[in-house]
Amino acid sequence: MKRVYESMMIVFPDLPDQEREEIFSKIEKKVESLEGKVLGTKVWDKERNFHYFLKSRGAEKKKYYKGCYWLINFNIDTAKLSDLKEVIRLEERILRSVILNREKESKVKVTA
Repeated sequence: MKRVYESMMIVFPDLPDQEREEIFSKIEKKVESLEGKVLGTKVWDKERNFHYFLKSRGAEKKKYYKGCYWLINFNIDTAKLSDLKEVIRLEERILRSVILNREKESKVKVTA
C-alpha cells in the first residue's frame, strides 16, 4: 500500500552545490527506482545554525554547528520504505534525517 511521506534531511553545510545536488538526485532516483513518486522538494536553508552541535558519522568525526536543510515529499509502498531508509543511512554526507507519514495535506508548500 502506497502512502505519502515527508522527509527532512540535514546535509553538511560545507559541501559545494554540485555535491549537494548529487545527494538530492540520488535520493530522488532511489524513490523512483522503488516505484515511488517525488511530489516536491525544497531546500529550506543552506546554512542554518543549530542550538547544539551535531557529530558527523563515518570515518571523519567532525562537529557541525550549521547544516543545509532539505525537505522532500514523496509517496512509496510501505514495504519498500526500509530500502530508502537504508540508502539515507549509508550516505555519510547526511548528518541527520527523519521520515514522517503525511497522509493528510502538509501545511508546507513545496515545489517540484
